[in-house]
Formats: sequence, C-alpha cells, structure tokens
Amino acid sequence: MKRTCISHHLTAGFLGSVLALTGLGGITNLNAQQPQIPTLQVCNLPSVVSGGGTVTIVARQPGGFTGGFTVQVNLQCDPNTGYPTGSLTISGISMNDSLIEGTIVATTFEQLTATGRVTPTAYLNGRCSVDSAGPPIPGCRYWIMFANNNGNPLAPGTPDIVSFLVFNKAGQRVAYGTGPVLHGHINVASTPF
Repeated sequence: MKRTCISHHLTAGFLGSVLALTGLGGITNLNAQQPQIPTLQVCNLPSVVSGGGTVTIVARQPGGFTGGFTVQVNLQCDPNTGYPTGSLTISGISMNDSLIEGTIVATTFEQLTATGRVTPTAYLNGRCSVDSAGPPIPGCRYWIMFANNNGNPLAPGTPDIVSFLVFNKAGQRVAYGTGPVLHGHINVASTPF
C-alpha cells in the first residue's frame, strides 16, 4: 500500500513539473539559437583566402529569385597580432527562404581557420552589416566556409564551394546558402595540417 501511494505521488509530482515547464507555468519556448560556450578562436597561420565568384542554387530560384549570390574575399592572418584582416562581401543575394536580399559586408573577423593540402578549406566568422531592401538586421553575425576544390581554375574539375549562414541578435537565421562557384575561383592557401 505504501509503495502504491509513493508511486502515485511521484507520478503526480512529475506530471505537474512537466506541465509547469512546457508553457503552463514557467518556460517560454523561443525560436532562437540557444546559448553555447564558444570555442577558443585562433587565426591559424598560414590562413589566406582570396578571390571571388558567383554561386547559383537552382532550388533557391522559385518565387522570382535568381537563386544566387556573389562573394568577394581577401583575408589573411596578421602574424603580428594573430587576428584575421582583410575584407569579405556577399552581394547580389537573391534567394527564396532568406530575409536578406542585397549585400552583406563583414565588419569584423573573429576567426579564420584553414585546413587541408589537396582541397584546402577555410572557416570564418564575425559581425556584419546589411544593405538590403528588407527590414534592418540588428546584431548581424555571419559564418562562412570556403572550399578550394579546383586549384587550377582553367582546368575542369570539382567546383569550389561556398557556404554561409547569417543570424540576427535573437539568434534567428536571416540568410543562408551553400553551393558551387560557377563563375570565378576562391583560393584557400594549403596548410601542412
């Protein structure tokens, strides 16, 4: 009899806690990025990314969009300060499923990490500003990846790949895209590691 009463009280208490946490009492569900502990961000030498190109993603064209964007990048790790320096612009953004239709300019470079000898790949993140016909994007932050799959742009082969993701201050995705560089070339310097 005591086991049944204890079991009943534990079950009732558990269900009450679940109801309180799921919206009937305490926790509010937000559609935003959850807090994370950031990794140590170190610019690894000899990280160098340069070039430009146009990416077209057919699946992002429905709705009257071109389904593409253009990227221009010129970045390197400053050996004196250890910080990335240079420029990055993602322009001509015209893709469905993105709030930003226009241009994103990187205003800070917080991490530039490259790796690979044969198809070197670089990862970059930081803050940005947006020049778009849409609503303003406060707290703009970006993440971008460059894969140099075609060391000789004059020879046929696997195209370079660019992938980017942009969040606002609430952690909501406002733009993204991943696709092949169909015109142009992104050079990522090879690394020994």
